[in-house]
Amino acid sequence: MTTWNNTAPAVGNQIAADLPDITENFAHLKSGFVRIFQDTWSDSDLTDDKIDTTVGFNDGTYNVEFPTNGIGAHSVIMLGNSSTIVWMYLNTAPPGWKVTATGADSMIAVAGGSGLYNVNGGNTAGETWANLKAHTHAVSAHNHQWYDYKGATAHDYSYNSGGSGVSLGTGTNDSGSKLLISSGTAVKADEDLYTTNAGNGNTGAQSTSDVRPTAAVGKLFQLDTA
Repeated sequence: MTTWNNTAPAVGNQIAADLPDITENFAHLKSGFVRIFQDTWSDSDLTDDKIDTTVGFNDGTYNVEFPTNGIGAHSVIMLGNSSTIVWMYLNTAPPGWKVTATGADSMIAVAGGSGLYNVNGGNTAGETWANLKAHTHAVSAHNHQWYDYKGATAHDYSYNSGGSGVSLGTGTNDSGSKLLISSGTAVKADEDLYTTNAGNGNTGAQSTSDVRPTAAVGKLFQLDTA
């Protein structure tokens, strides 16, 4: 194993005395390059030299490694700055990242169209999420007509289950077909008839405690350049 000579060569030494130290220092550098590069060291051809992914780089805490699996073409190292924020399916920030409170408790949307999320990226849009509250639909008091008086010389109408008027007459009876309802001395004729008043008709209350679908929850992480 070669070593690095910190004090040699030195000013004032004879060249013959310094040459062995210079040679050993170069051999030390060569040993380091051989460890970094994957192939056997060549003193003349460096075209096939590349970083050894097993050794890679180290910042004193973490190893810097390059991807080797599933790379169909050249792998490009992508860089960012303090404005680089991404969503990850994680809870704790990986090395080099930090959690940002930006966009907390929100859904992720894609901008660029003409809909609700047509805003510049890096902003929030949409409405505050709210659960469906208990409520009723008010309907005014009303009733339903079931008999339609058409006059003395026309056929009167009733209504079928679909709400369409149906003539009570057949053929061309000039005097028209009529409905006569009697009970004792009381007689109902020549007038429209309706069902009993339907009241206010309000619907029943409906509520749900939570209508959010199941989601894969992550966080927004920012490159930690501090």
